[in-house]
Amino acid sequence: MLVYRPSGWKAGRLLLSLLLLLTWETGTCQVHYSVPEETKHGTFVGRIAQDLELELAELVPRLFRVASKGRRDLLEVNLQNGILFVNSRIDREELCGWSAECSIHLEVIVERPLQVFHVEVEVKDINDNPPVFSVSEQKLSIPESRLLDSRFPLEGASDVDVGENAVLTYRLTPNEFFILDITNKKDKGKFPVLVLRKLLDREETPQFQLLLTATDGGKPELTGSVSLLILVLDANDNAPVFDRPIYEVKMYENSANQTLIIWLNASDADEEINKEMIYSFSSLVSPSVRRKFQINERTGEIRINDAIDFEDRNTYEIHVDVTDKGNPPMVGHCTVLVEIMDENDNSPEVVVTSLSLPVREDAQVGTVIALVSVSDRDSGANGQVTCSLTPHVPFKLVSTFKNYYSLVLDSALDRERVSAYTVVVTARDGGSPSLSATASVSVEVADVNDNAPAFAQPEYTVFVKENNAPGCHIFTVSARDADAQENALVSYSLVERRVGERALSSYVSVHAESGKVYALQPLDHEELELLQFQVSARDAGVPPLGSNVTLQVFVLDENDNAPALLPPGAGGVGGAVSQLVSRSVGAGHVVAKVRAVDADSGYNAWLSYELQPSAGSARSPFRVGLYTGEISTTRALDEADAPLQPLLVLVKDHGEPALVSTATVQLSLVESGQAPKTPSRVSAGAASVDTALVDVNVFLIISICAVSSLLVLTLLLYTALRCSAPPTQGVCGPGKPTLVCSSAVGSWSYSQQRQQRVCSGEGPPKADLMAFSPSVPPCSSCGDNGKQQEICENSMSYAMFRSLKGGLSTRRLLLSLLLLAFREAGSGQVHYSVPEEVKHGTFVGRIAQDLGLELAELVPRLFRVASKGRRDLLEVNLQNGILFVNSRIDREELCGRSLECSIHLEVIVERPLQVFHVEVEVKDINDNPPVFSLREQKLLISESKQPDSHFPLEGASDADIGENALLTYRLSQNEYFSLELPTNSKQTNRLSLALKKPLDREKTPEADAPRQRLLVLVKDHGEPALVSTATVLLSLVESGQAPKILSRMSSGATGPEVALVDVNVYLIIAICAVSSLLVLTLLLYTALRCSAPPTQSVCGPGKPTLVCSSAVGSWSYSQQRRQRVCSGDGPPKTDLMAFSPSLPPGLDREDGGERQEAGSNHPGQVSSMDSLSFEV
Repeated sequence: MLVYRPSGWKAGRLLLSLLLLLTWETGTCQVHYSVPEETKHGTFVGRIAQDLELELAELVPRLFRVASKGRRDLLEVNLQNGILFVNSRIDREELCGWSAECSIHLEVIVERPLQVFHVEVEVKDINDNPPVFSVSEQKLSIPESRLLDSRFPLEGASDVDVGENAVLTYRLTPNEFFILDITNKKDKGKFPVLVLRKLLDREETPQFQLLLTATDGGKPELTGSVSLLILVLDANDNAPVFDRPIYEVKMYENSANQTLIIWLNASDADEEINKEMIYSFSSLVSPSVRRKFQINERTGEIRINDAIDFEDRNTYEIHVDVTDKGNPPMVGHCTVLVEIMDENDNSPEVVVTSLSLPVREDAQVGTVIALVSVSDRDSGANGQVTCSLTPHVPFKLVSTFKNYYSLVLDSALDRERVSAYTVVVTARDGGSPSLSATASVSVEVADVNDNAPAFAQPEYTVFVKENNAPGCHIFTVSARDADAQENALVSYSLVERRVGERALSSYVSVHAESGKVYALQPLDHEELELLQFQVSARDAGVPPLGSNVTLQVFVLDENDNAPALLPPGAGGVGGAVSQLVSRSVGAGHVVAKVRAVDADSGYNAWLSYELQPSAGSARSPFRVGLYTGEISTTRALDEADAPLQPLLVLVKDHGEPALVSTATVQLSLVESGQAPKTPSRVSAGAASVDTALVDVNVFLIISICAVSSLLVLTLLLYTALRCSAPPTQGVCGPGKPTLVCSSAVGSWSYSQQRQQRVCSGEGPPKADLMAFSPSVPPCSSCGDNGKQQEICENSMSYAMFRSLKGGLSTRRLLLSLLLLAFREAGSGQVHYSVPEEVKHGTFVGRIAQDLGLELAELVPRLFRVASKGRRDLLEVNLQNGILFVNSRIDREELCGRSLECSIHLEVIVERPLQVFHVEVEVKDINDNPPVFSLREQKLLISESKQPDSHFPLEGASDADIGENALLTYRLSQNEYFSLELPTNSKQTNRLSLALKKPLDREKTPEADAPRQRLLVLVKDHGEPALVSTATVLLSLVESGQAPKILSRMSSGATGPEVALVDVNVYLIIAICAVSSLLVLTLLLYTALRCSAPPTQSVCGPGKPTLVCSSAVGSWSYSQQRRQRVCSGDGPPKTDLMAFSPSLPPGLDREDGGERQEAGSNHPGQVSSMDSLSFEV
């Protein structure tokens, strides 16, 4: 409430006062009010809510409150209407004492969010205190001998009001002897003095009774009075006199006791005893001053007697009397004004209030944490306080009002990195030496669920033996969450999916708290070899976060299946059968074959055959192949041999313990004319050797002569030859298997999968056939190491050559190899593009829809994405089939300065196995500014240089590409130089300064000589454009002092053109050389492979070729190929499993034939398979 009282001021003075008031209010606080003292309870002060722009409805929800120092009940706010009103009696004199300015400082605090407002309420003085004299009667003893105009000081009145209300005027009771005079003391107001106007005569008037009245300047006026009793003395004619009526002394506070302040000097004109003087404090001196100072009665020295504190009182007025020893004694008077100067003896005080703790780690920058107020009792520079914080903390102090600060958040918090901070607020004053104080604030960071549980590995491999007990523990997964409390409580669950016709939860379960994985039922290797599923870990935060880990559970085979004999088929014998054998056959002739399969795998499925010795002692003329099951003659048959030869063949696997089955074979010996004709399919391929070699030579010559059009010719010839090729032999024709590689144990890998067809020659169709082409480990028993290494390193090419169908010509072989090589290096089947630096979750493409896959089959078919390099850049949502950005993509980090940048993805699905190639192009954005290698370049230039001289400079470079890397240069304005760029390139980091006019070091303005600074500004062409600058410091030297230019600078402007031409020539030569080398390598490789004897048909007869053998191998998914596998006899198999492991090193090879037998039914190969071949 602003109070205006009319007075006699002029209009201009009033206007000026109002402007000053407005300025003061704006500069000192946010809101200013004024209220007179002594107003009644409920007096309106101001609409504080409206003035602070706060809604009435939000005062209570936001916890609106008012705080003030000292008495807190003087003012109050009505939360219903937002009005600030007087709550209790306000006494200005009690509140501020003698201070000219008096105000009540309020802190208005609201929360949600935290806001602090400062309100100043000025308390206006009213004239409510009359002038008061310290005593009711003052006594004066005046000798009658005093001269006219003698002056006698009186004690003045005091008024605790301020301003006009404290301005006093005095009047004296009219009389003929005395008049009243007013003395103005420096900064101390007016004091009354009695002046003698008429000589006194004690005999006539021994005493006077006068009344001194003081009147203040308030409205209405208030008065106070004191009685003056004047006693007229008869004696001494001369009173002692000080050399000065008023003494002014300055001293520092905290001075030691007995420190001399002043030495007073008075004189008396009388003689003898009337001249002797005694110094004393006047009766007007208050007891508090008497305690602080003492006076020597004889010498007039005033010394300190107690501690002096500037903060308690900064001035003292000491009235001193000097009295002679005459009779009556005469008194002289003086006043000593002592001014106390401040020293920096008070440390600042720091108070921290309104803590908003703990602070959430996701709190926004600028959030108010606490309120800090500082104060210092000293004055001037000693009382000016500055605040600072502990360094390296994410907080800062923001000044809000005078000595009030807010502690606010300056940068993002991370509880996982630092969970609590100890912030020390240091307040330091401006004294010398300065004093400081500290306050410590412990800021605890509250956890936010911003970390998902993380597994140590993205994938785990678990091996479990089949026929396990139901409910057995097979593995334990564990995820760690960096958060705290409930945000770190991790629970585990299965990511449900279908495994064949059954739910995943029917096979395994996971304990929600411990992460233990249990097998709910016995697992069967023959039914389920690999169980792949995901376990999800989710925390208990809100919202919860989670992550998945993949478990690959491999069911290890147990020898729980005995060998099963295959029934007799066309051209073969199985089980109890009969066979006619001609007596004319020679030794080693194959007369029959026993076929068997074992549902197990590895050693458990590696079958061996042996004859059960007959009861008689006669040696049988037949034997059975240990691993082939072929029954052959050991010698020529003669008439002595019985016409009916019953043989009992034992079929045994290599499991522990071994399981055995038996087959009975009845061989009937007949004469040669009765022997059946044996079919022959082997002679079909022998006649085509020469033709194949000629074709290879022709295509080699054509390929070498047509390097530039190799790809187009390959595609056209391949298409033509595929359409015109003669019909080949059936895929599942009879024949013996070709062993690629064998071992008991192998390694499996998913990368670079190819789809192939698999069939078996006998038995019903197989539904769960798996064929692998693992890498072949080196072994000492594999024969030639060089050949073995070639076969192991080129397993793909070897498999293709060894698995070609009988009718496949050599020219088809060559074209297939070339097409495969170029397809491996070609682009993907699907193409997307995405800008760099996009946010997590940015849509890239509907990859499942574009690849023709149904969303419902992504999880059952084990949909997965593989990429080279960083694998976390892109991810696929299996719920909607969308490819999205998973982490930050930086094109410059990924591809450098390459113009083309893409991420190649391999998308793999199973059942059936399919591989898709996806190309994601990363688009460049303008996120890199141009950069100078040198921010300041120095040039020494001779003044003799002619115009158009050029001086090379280092330009800028931009890590972006395309338009974002095109740079435009600009030179600061000057009259001597211009900037020139090479004309043969749009993007360059070479530029030069061109001299426009002659230089003269002596005539150059003094401000520019002998050094000049030029500013080179470069801007790229991106959106938005980014800018960088560099400084060129030019030093002018006289012509005789010009230094030699460095060789790399003096090469001038002609070098880049020649260099670019040379680079282009070398690039063309390099490209041609590399292309020719690639084509020659493929053709030579093909020629060497095709120069071998012709291979057998896919399912044709023949013994297997052993590639590599070892006792222990590894199964690997790497470079898998789906292949066509067939058995020579019988219908297709549906449960066939083919491996290419290594043979154990302990296996002895007797001869070449035995080595072939040893490889035909080694562990990892299905027993009694007539022929096993692979075709891409």
